[in-house]
Amino acid sequence: MVNVKDVLDMVRDNTLKTGFPLPAPRDVVYRWAADLGLPGKGGAYLYTGGLYQLVPYINSLVRQLESLEESRSGGFVFGIAKRVSKILDLSRIVKPERGDVEYSSSVLRSIVRLLDAAGIGFAYLYEADMYSGILLHDLGLMEEFAEHAGRVYRVLREKGVERVITVDPHTTYALRSLYPRFVDGYSLEVDNYLELLYENLGKGSLSFTKEDRGDVVIHDPCYYARFDNILEPPRRLLEAAGYRVLEPRRSGLMTYCCGGPVEAVSPSLALRISMERMQELREKSRRVVTLCPICYANLSRARGDAVVRDIALYLGEALG
Repeated sequence: MVNVKDVLDMVRDNTLKTGFPLPAPRDVVYRWAADLGLPGKGGAYLYTGGLYQLVPYINSLVRQLESLEESRSGGFVFGIAKRVSKILDLSRIVKPERGDVEYSSSVLRSIVRLLDAAGIGFAYLYEADMYSGILLHDLGLMEEFAEHAGRVYRVLREKGVERVITVDPHTTYALRSLYPRFVDGYSLEVDNYLELLYENLGKGSLSFTKEDRGDVVIHDPCYYARFDNILEPPRRLLEAAGYRVLEPRRSGLMTYCCGGPVEAVSPSLALRISMERMQELREKSRRVVTLCPICYANLSRARGDAVVRDIALYLGEALG
């Protein structure tokens, strides 16, 4: 078994030292946009927070932790490695799969297409598109989260950023609800891209091709459903794109967990939770819509014969 404290120490030390909760090259956050020609300055800035980009590395780490969970010596090996170095060096074993990297990039590129189609102007932060530190908060490391959040905010303000467009529930919640509590003088305006697309759908500036695209079942991430009230936008956008949106037994405010972020400390527990959730989702449709990279990662582990894809890909395919 792996000692939970060793995992928490790894996340804490890596985030405070490198900016990421686990080993990953710095350019992994912005390489997906290298050939898009996005402007570096503007009124609003696309802020991904790096979570989609880090999911392939998280998936790789979870696979390693799964093997250690099954090994009697796993915790011992993990602990020894942690004591040898202040920061646990997992760079040799955390190897993202190419398909995971391509998937994450395709989601972000589809988000750009959707924002462009809706006439929403924005710039991109590139090197300043930093990880929000949300996992520190999720794992109860509040002092470390405050330290990291302060560092991120200072970089954004030095870049002249006053308004950001976020793309996932964890980062949206971090910047909209947590940073104001943990960072003195915080003043960023935070918009979520689904909210912006929905607003422009109502204005008629976002349109999709007219086609019956069949049934899908939607999985609400906890942060969107319970904290940010982002429930109507994804449903109305999917319907406008020609999908019939079906609801699982537990949805909206009563949505059920995908299994994350427990996968960081107990992959087996996370898998049991995600399998229960996938059973509920498959009762309605084999095509599952996720709105969060962590939800996608966990539900994909239990998908069986179902197809699990991000909403940005479903919507992007329906653009005229």
